[in-house]
Amino acid sequence: MGAVDAFVRTFTIMLAAKRLYLLALILALIMAPISAYLIPSTPPQLGYNESFRNGSVIVEEYGAPSEEEIVGIIEEFAKAMGIILVLSLLLGSVFQYAITKGALLHIEDKEYSLPALLLSGLRHLPGVLVINLVFSVVSLALIGVSLVPVFVGILKLPWGLILVFIGLVLTLIIAAVVSSLGAIPVPIYAEKDSVGAAFEAFGLVFNNLLSSMGFGFLLWVGIIGITVISSPIAFIVSVIAPENVAPYVSGLLQAPFNALLSEFMWVAGVAFYKELQKKEELKKVDEELMGLGVEV
Repeated sequence: MGAVDAFVRTFTIMLAAKRLYLLALILALIMAPISAYLIPSTPPQLGYNESFRNGSVIVEEYGAPSEEEIVGIIEEFAKAMGIILVLSLLLGSVFQYAITKGALLHIEDKEYSLPALLLSGLRHLPGVLVINLVFSVVSLALIGVSLVPVFVGILKLPWGLILVFIGLVLTLIIAAVVSSLGAIPVPIYAEKDSVGAAFEAFGLVFNNLLSSMGFGFLLWVGIIGITVISSPIAFIVSVIAPENVAPYVSGLLQAPFNALLSEFMWVAGVAFYKELQKKEELKKVDEELMGLGVEV
């Protein structure tokens, strides 16, 4: 029930602390035009084309792209993605801390202002970066280990299909758990103001594996639901808007949904952390009562 309670509480916090959405919206509106500018909606033309008239017919001939052109396009795309990734990490860390801290203060019925939250996020940028990078590496490593049976099974086909199935199920479970694991370190850091304290997330998650797995799946449901609603916008805009402005229009129209998605993930981390914290406190009380000879 802990996972369900945290999932429901996420929306309760979001509805009650409406001002926090403005922070997520600011981030989405900043990133939308940058992403549209760096990554065009249509790829540039490759190769060459020639046209000539044959009687009353105009014939066009298109040449195949050269290796240099293909490499150039890949390099440009990689460079653009790199810039977007760096900006997302930097700005995202600031706003993630700000929204997380705001949600914690709301739960404690304390006053806060959006400018103060942003300044706090800026001050704690290095800590959030370190925490997110470390937990991302750990999560990828755990998922990589869970995929080992899949690779072994592929090499041992046809009987290896059993290993492939086991590996895929294991990967799904591990991915759900690490989704919960990645959601709570920043809330711990924001509450305790210590980077080291963020690593308590390992104990909280692995001591409550079933709740962590369930919350990970619920987190996916929320993410998929918001994404499904916003995805058609890009297609519709690409059809009706001029080619040169379509990426910008699409990005700006999707920004409110991207903001909702970011706020949902960060507030969900706060709600789940508080739920695990409550469960750990109840366990301690139970242990103390049992130590006194009181059956629980």
